Amino acid sequence: MDDHAALIAAACDRPDDDTPRLVLADYLDDHGDPDRAAFVRAQVELARTPEWEPFAVECRHRRPEWSDAGKPFRAALPTFPAGWSVEWAEPPFRRGFGWRVRVGSLLAWQEVADELFRAAPVGALHLRPSATLDDWHRFAAGPWLARIREVHLEAGSPVEPVRALAAAGTLAGLDSLHFRRADLPGIDFLVADVLAGPLGANLRGLSFRLSIPSSLDDLLDVLAAHAGRFEKLALRSMNLTGAQVGRWAAAGLHGLHGLDLSDNYVFSQDGARALADALAGGWTGHTLRLSRCGIAIPGVRALAEAPGMASVRLLDLSWNVFGPTGVQALAASPHLAGLRALDLRHCGFGDQAVRRLVRGTFWPNLTELDLRGNPITDRGAGYLMAAPAAPDLTALLVSGRHLRGPARATLAKHYGGRVVIENDD
Repeated sequence: MDDHAALIAAACDRPDDDTPRLVLADYLDDHGDPDRAAFVRAQVELARTPEWEPFAVECRHRRPEWSDAGKPFRAALPTFPAGWSVEWAEPPFRRGFGWRVRVGSLLAWQEVADELFRAAPVGALHLRPSATLDDWHRFAAGPWLARIREVHLEAGSPVEPVRALAAAGTLAGLDSLHFRRADLPGIDFLVADVLAGPLGANLRGLSFRLSIPSSLDDLLDVLAAHAGRFEKLALRSMNLTGAQVGRWAAAGLHGLHGLDLSDNYVFSQDGARALADALAGGWTGHTLRLSRCGIAIPGVRALAEAPGMASVRLLDLSWNVFGPTGVQALAASPHLAGLRALDLRHCGFGDQAVRRLVRGTFWPNLTELDLRGNPITDRGAGYLMAAPAAPDLTALLVSGRHLRGPARATLAKHYGGRVVIENDD
């Protein structure tokens, strides 16, 4: 085994240790591959950095070659036989190595798994097969499951794979479980069993998509009963009503660092008010995503006035139309002064709202501000140019459709590489 292969093997044998990865980066530097060495080091740093801090924002918008997608370095990933329904999932990298794999065939997986885990410290599986319970039991017996940290159940019923994984006891390190479909009767019993057993012992992240009315209330009751166990929770496209949000959030927010309720179109003002009431109880979370929730001015005001928003560092309100009045409520909020990243894409405001934003309590602390999809003209650009650039501002994203050439040039001069002007909304 040569030195390069030995370093790969060390990273696979010690998947939670950054040292072998950084030693590999030194080796790559010494052997004529400085770009990949920089990628590995950047990925290690990225995994340690909150997504609202400057380095993470820089990777997302200004150094995409260092992001988890890692497109220039995909040739370094182990390959799979064509047509075998096993492939790298997006984004494939974490900490400089292949991390995320999509499995469409359990039979094919059994053929490639041993070699794959000798070549890459894989930690996330996206499972899509239609298989029998016996097939899932054979899959769950694989010794490599001890290395898996994330499981995404992407197709069909999750019952068989979850039951098999729970019975096998091989997935002891699981910290994140994602249900692509929660729209089946009995999902509450399944989740309750997971959380009560060894499979759920180390779970810190749960996510769900889709639901049916007959199961959603029961699922929310299960989550509320286990409040305080999770650090990240996503309930996307679940048709959450304000009443459901209020009942669950009253018990379920403490301990959460990140909450994603995006794509709940009936959430609207009642949901925003209910969430704001729950936040008043002293939430200490850092990330709140409420994209496409039908939140208008009253809901934005309620959130802006909630003391619990003081801990939020990343706020996503994109695709909610609340116009300049909603922006004013956000900008004036004393509770949002610590905000670092703010996503206001397609929120239905123009130049006057920009004037309010640059006077907002959070402006001096921002690292990222996304204004794309709003009709900002040269006048709005003037407000941006008149404002002192926040010291840590790393990405200011605006649509260029309504900006003339001189305004673009002046923005670029004022903000340097920190401004990203996109021509398409």
